[in-house]
Amino acid sequence: MKLSTKIVTAVLLVVGGSGAVYAFSKHSDWGMSPAEKVEFVTERVTRKLNLDSQQQQNFATFADAVAQIMTDARSARQQQVDEIGELLQEPSFNQARALEMVQQKTQMINEKAPLVVSSLAVFLDSLNAEQKQQLRQFLEHHRRHHGHGGGH
Repeated sequence: MKLSTKIVTAVLLVVGGSGAVYAFSKHSDWGMSPAEKVEFVTERVTRKLNLDSQQQQNFATFADAVAQIMTDARSARQQQVDEIGELLQEPSFNQARALEMVQQKTQMINEKAPLVVSSLAVFLDSLNAEQKQQLRQFLEHHRRHHGHGGGH
């Protein structure tokens, strides 16, 4: 697999993993803690890819890293919503403050990205060829059925 393909796959997995954890976090009526949601996603991936115990642990580490980012982002959400409301009430939009808010969020993600990428790499490197093929098929199916690319 070419390096560029690996990078694209990694990015898609990070986005997909983030999306999965985020989707689960949006369903507060599930009554699950973040740890329970990670366990749910890990069990599903384990079943779909028939992961062994080491691969399952590698995925759980990756899912925990993504979940931590989502938890950190959510913890500051209300304050950010309040600040945006204040910015919208001002006679002139405070571009400097808005940019500072974006940079704070970006900094948090940049600080956590190395852990996410390294835990993703450990997980992907632990998969066998058949599991990687299943993962590629899932990503292709997901891309086609969710309106990304392909003339959608």
